[in-house]
Amino acid sequence: MQTAFSWIERARAGLVAELAERLGRRAGSVFRSAGAVACEAIADSVIAALVADVASGKDAAGREAMLALVQRFSGSLGYADLRHLSTTLRQLVLAAATEAEPAERQRVEDWLFQLVLVGAMRFVAQREQTFQEQAAQLEVRQLESQLEELKAAFAEKTRLLDVIRQASTPIAPVHEGIVVVPLVGMFDAQRAQLLTERLLHAIGEARASVVIVDISGVPLFDSDAAQLIVRTSQAVRLLGAQLLLVGLSPGVARTIVDLDVDLASLKTLSSLQDGIAHALALRKLRIAPAGR
Repeated sequence: MQTAFSWIERARAGLVAELAERLGRRAGSVFRSAGAVACEAIADSVIAALVADVASGKDAAGREAMLALVQRFSGSLGYADLRHLSTTLRQLVLAAATEAEPAERQRVEDWLFQLVLVGAMRFVAQREQTFQEQAAQLEVRQLESQLEELKAAFAEKTRLLDVIRQASTPIAPVHEGIVVVPLVGMFDAQRAQLLTERLLHAIGEARASVVIVDISGVPLFDSDAAQLIVRTSQAVRLLGAQLLLVGLSPGVARTIVDLDVDLASLKTLSSLQDGIAHALALRKLRIAPAGR
């Protein structure tokens, strides 16, 4: 006596072989690229799911088979491949169902429909996940590129600022033992440190005994700037040289008085000309007209 769905068991080996052969035959498909062994494994898993589900009256095995298929070929499985698998499977199974009862044939039709539905849903979900991952990777690469550009721009800006500080803090020897430092722009702690380092080096090289610092080009000379100059003067004295501060305007002088800044340790003069004259006097030198 024939049991329910016994025709599937009899046709199972032939269904697997024919389905595997047709999957590998289609040119340009992901199944053909995977090879004959992979096609046979796919065909066997799908037919095994059909046998399991018609026996249990459920569709769980078919859903698991389609999920495994979509995950296995993630990123390379096309919708045309999925449709080719579904239509070929339907043709082969229904062709083998000549001995099936109407109820059995309907059950197989329902299972095939569910298989197509689940496969399409899994395919769309997997493709959406792939797109999101690719978009996230692209965004990360863009952010990394922007970060590298910002780092390069910051490094270039730092270099330019250093060049500007170097250029805005020149040290000019005007006579043997005398150097002049004309300050232009804001005078802050970083610039004071640079000035001190360069001055100490220049004093050693030029064997200078008098340093004239001209602040007439500094727009704002407050208590902080004054204290920085005092510290620079102390460092200069450690090398046996004297610092003269010139270029104090009446407004700057009033500010220093109002802020109660102590510049008693510094020799201050109103102009660079006065500073050079005083420096020459300290060196026991004087400017005289050239003989005719």
